[in-house]
Amino acid sequence: MLLSNICLGIVFLSETGIGITANVFLLSLHILKMLAGHKMRPINLILTQLILANVTMLASKGIPQTLLVIGWNNFLDEVGCKIVFSFCKVSQGLSISFTCLLGTFQAITISPNDSRWAKYKARASEFIDPTCLLLWSLNLLIEIPASISVRSPRISTNITNRMNVVFCSFGRFLRAYLIMTTLRNVFFVGLMVWTSGYMVLLLYRHHQHVQNIHSTSLSPRASPEIRATKNILVLVIFFFCCYLFNSIFVLCFSYVHQRAVWLLPISAFLSLSFPTFSPFVLIPQFHKSCCVFRTTKQPNPPY
Repeated sequence: MLLSNICLGIVFLSETGIGITANVFLLSLHILKMLAGHKMRPINLILTQLILANVTMLASKGIPQTLLVIGWNNFLDEVGCKIVFSFCKVSQGLSISFTCLLGTFQAITISPNDSRWAKYKARASEFIDPTCLLLWSLNLLIEIPASISVRSPRISTNITNRMNVVFCSFGRFLRAYLIMTTLRNVFFVGLMVWTSGYMVLLLYRHHQHVQNIHSTSLSPRASPEIRATKNILVLVIFFFCCYLFNSIFVLCFSYVHQRAVWLLPISAFLSLSFPTFSPFVLIPQFHKSCCVFRTTKQPNPPY
């Protein structure tokens, strides 16, 4: 076994282990807060499903990627490929969907009362449950054709019309599947960029407003809304950067230089970076949104 393969295996194993541990810790924190009787804010439903998507992606892609780079090829049969590949692709779709939903929900929450979002602001929490159900249904339906077509590499004989998916392969090229996933990703990433720009604009206006009110000798502490918005904004920007660079490496390998196999480990590392490191951004936000015990007489903030 090459030393480079051993190093890559250690990198992917470390990334997967750290990511799963951090996400499980975050999920355990949420469960313990619920068992202790703390009221959960509506945004925690989005955060919880994003955590579950992260754990599923790390387990279904990080572990097979680690086995692959250390030389364990064709370790899945056809049934195993269908199961692992389905979990991997669905979790990827849910990750981009719930990250977009998280940013959109926070943008509506902090929008001014005189904005076009004002009529949705008071009822934003009511739309979380049906929206989450819609996102689950959408991603499951999109991934059905791919899960049916995927095959184990060791039983695939037609290598001229096969798209490699690391540890499995497509028996035939699914143009409709690629169109649907591309449209989904473009829509959610575009919405992410728009809501992120909107939140940056609101934060900038808030900063200017604070400077006009307070003197330079004072340094007022940021409100919980502003701190939560900054955390979510960092998370969305981090996802966008990982997605952008990963897409660039995939396109370079697919259409420019397919012999540059070194692009594949970099692409896999980037695709696993968001589910690995996002819990470290979410832990402060998750803790602050859970730690305050609310009585029935106190209103529950929507963010």
